[in-house]
Amino acid sequence: MPDDKNFFAGLVDFSFQQQLIRRIVKVLYIIGILGGGIYVVYYVVVGFQQSPAEGLIALVAGIVGLFVCILIWRGLLELALIVQRIAESIDRATHPGN
Repeated sequence: MPDDKNFFAGLVDFSFQQQLIRRIVKVLYIIGILGGGIYVVYYVVVGFQQSPAEGLIALVAGIVGLFVCILIWRGLLELALIVQRIAESIDRATHPGN
């Protein structure tokens, strides 16, 4: 598995010899956190436009929901990394000369 290829060369690697998940998992995690944060802010602003009580409920529910969503997103990304590591270990075990 050559590591000297750059990111864009890996995108057009039709033989799938280069694993990109390790390179993009940090970016996906940041995008997930920012996307969730933007959604919560929007949800709270709309809630406060309706009434102060709905805004406070939206604030509390949004923070709790964001925390849960971040936990789920982190778990899914870690699961993807684990699956990739398992695949690499299986590949090394079945092809010891590579």
